[in-house]
Amino acid sequence: MEQYERMQGERARLVRVAVRLSGSRVQVYREEVVVYDRGGDVVTPSASAGRTHSGVHVVVLHESGLHVMMARHFLTYQPAEHAHLKQCLEAVQEGRLVVILGMPEWVRFLGQGAEEVLSELGSVWAARVANGEAWAWIGIKGVATLAEGVTTRSPAQFPASDLWLEAYVCSMCQVIDVQRAPPAEPRCPWYVLPGLQRQSAFCERYEGYGDLCQCRQPFFPERRKLQICIPVTEIIPVVVVTADKPHHLYRLLRNLFSIDGGGQTEVLVAADGGGGETLALAQVLGVAAVAHRPQGLASNRTNTNVRFALYTVFSHFPQADKAIVLEDDLILSQDFFRFFHQVAPLLDLDPTITCINAFSRHSYPDTAWDPRVLLRARSYPMYGWMTTRAYAMEVIPKWVVGNKDWDWWLTWEDLRRGRDVVFPEVSRTFHSGSAGVHVSGFEQETYFNRMIYNQLPHVTLMPIEQMVQERYDNRLREDLKVALTVMPRDRDMWNLTWLPPSPTPRPLAIYLYARNENDQHYSFRIFLICLRTYDESIMDIYKGVMRLRWRQQLIYLVGCPASPYCVHNPRGQVVYKPTRNDLRRASEARDEWDSFLLQTNPRIARHPALPPSLNLDNLLIGSNPKHSTSSSNGYTL
Repeated sequence: MEQYERMQGERARLVRVAVRLSGSRVQVYREEVVVYDRGGDVVTPSASAGRTHSGVHVVVLHESGLHVMMARHFLTYQPAEHAHLKQCLEAVQEGRLVVILGMPEWVRFLGQGAEEVLSELGSVWAARVANGEAWAWIGIKGVATLAEGVTTRSPAQFPASDLWLEAYVCSMCQVIDVQRAPPAEPRCPWYVLPGLQRQSAFCERYEGYGDLCQCRQPFFPERRKLQICIPVTEIIPVVVVTADKPHHLYRLLRNLFSIDGGGQTEVLVAADGGGGETLALAQVLGVAAVAHRPQGLASNRTNTNVRFALYTVFSHFPQADKAIVLEDDLILSQDFFRFFHQVAPLLDLDPTITCINAFSRHSYPDTAWDPRVLLRARSYPMYGWMTTRAYAMEVIPKWVVGNKDWDWWLTWEDLRRGRDVVFPEVSRTFHSGSAGVHVSGFEQETYFNRMIYNQLPHVTLMPIEQMVQERYDNRLREDLKVALTVMPRDRDMWNLTWLPPSPTPRPLAIYLYARNENDQHYSFRIFLICLRTYDESIMDIYKGVMRLRWRQQLIYLVGCPASPYCVHNPRGQVVYKPTRNDLRRASEARDEWDSFLLQTNPRIARHPALPPSLNLDNLLIGSNPKHSTSSSNGYTL
């Protein structure tokens, strides 16, 4: 009885933290209060992935107050998300109470890097959980594991049984940690420095911001003032379009503050909804922020947010004639601002250009080579773009309504009116989001993660006057006059035997069948498939011509009879037109090639012939079959 009473006395000083995982719900409790709740449809063998509660949930609580500092959800049943999970866990400060929950299909695309971070936290089982099994871990980062649990399953059972796990935390006790100061002292020495009270208060309220809140060598917003100045002739502010991803927003703003020209550029955050964390982060970083009430759902909500940002940036900076629009899930090149300030006069020189992109769809190791080169096409604004006040005021009153995407809408000919977009051969931005409204983890892994962006800090672009329409037309015409015309003979396009074995000084020209730029015969697309570049869109066409590279070899694809440049075809009316078999072979080869980027976790279930083991080494390992994705390149003919 004395021992029991002593245990009850100790328990009175503790706070119970519990988690519950079921096929339809994920919950975290502090005592009897639910502090995190995510529900969805019941997980079944035929419909497991894609549920609103599927994947990995990370909840961070303050070690003293036990209030929720961060709650994030990672869709690890898709590729690419495991990298964001790894970054999230690495960004949490030591000493915080961390709760991690894995729903039954959470290991499907859990990469080795994420498994290693979970093991470094103290998990014994995370790297041995099979698909369909529920797992949870509660611990103090950098200190100790408090509780860990997993429910296993046989091959005949899916998902595994519900999991209930609880731990008791002493919120008023000092955690034994040599890196922590006594409770009476501030968590970090810089907390008490003049002018940093707002940043320290933010770091005690929110988590997951890495060096913004770390005790040793933290990131201070004043670093922005230390960046190299670049030549500027006009004010070009930046507006960042964001919604409910403050951690992505911090990564982008920190990036902006760490590149050349960052201290010379005004920044405005346009937030979809007045999220307190987003606005508080903007305050800490010293940037202006405006918020509006969310309108609509999915694409319609994004459309409204972009319109709001475009209108607001020119209202907020009345002296600016141009502005740069960024999304929060981008990573920028060191010469990002240099690029835009070099090319900005082009918007004044040529009225047939609506905007300038920092991003190229074909910026891959094999299809992009020269960071000095600029191109133009009938594309649309994407992933970091600059436009003029005049163009913004032209399109804002007509802005798209409904569920149409705003970027595609801008390519409609009644709005485009024959005008083009300019973009670099090598991108100045890198798309690092996934599981979003428009880009799934499958697309991120197969398309965007393979892309390259410029790593050189000082790049002098080609003379921008060459991009004026008349001079661009002349240069294109001269290139096609001297080009080496290629007619693919081998119907198996994937093996690229139709290309010269080494780059030639003359560009290659391939004249193919296209009655218009819609490419209904897939004449352009089959080359995009076989060149292993972005083949989900053929928007990068200029007057019926697409310019590409293959390992430094310049290639022109000329669609005939759509293009006026078909007159340079030495074979007259003879053009390449893919057959159904050509397209089938190319599509199947590309799907097989993409599948190697989409390897699923081979841990299927518990082996029925092996006895249960607390080491969870009784695994049934699969052969890692090719994964069939919704982003397949099989085309309907």
